[in-house]
Amino acid sequence: MIELTMEEFILWVVGVSLLSIGLYTFFASIKRRSVIRAARLQIVRCRACGHIYKDLTRERSPECPECGRSNDRGDSRRLG
Repeated sequence: MIELTMEEFILWVVGVSLLSIGLYTFFASIKRRSVIRAARLQIVRCRACGHIYKDLTRERSPECPECGRSNDRGDSRRLG
């Protein structure tokens, strides 16, 4: 049988509670970031006309509904 004093028992209860809260917060923040990243990939801004639209397809370069030009997903890293 494990013998614990009242102080040790309270420390274990508080420690395990804080650890579980910390792990839950950590994994919730990771999930929130992945949801934000997925939502950000659905939003496309046309380089030609500036129209912002939501595209749910998995195409790499969806066409703009306003002007018909193809655009890359996500933030552009090109200078021009």
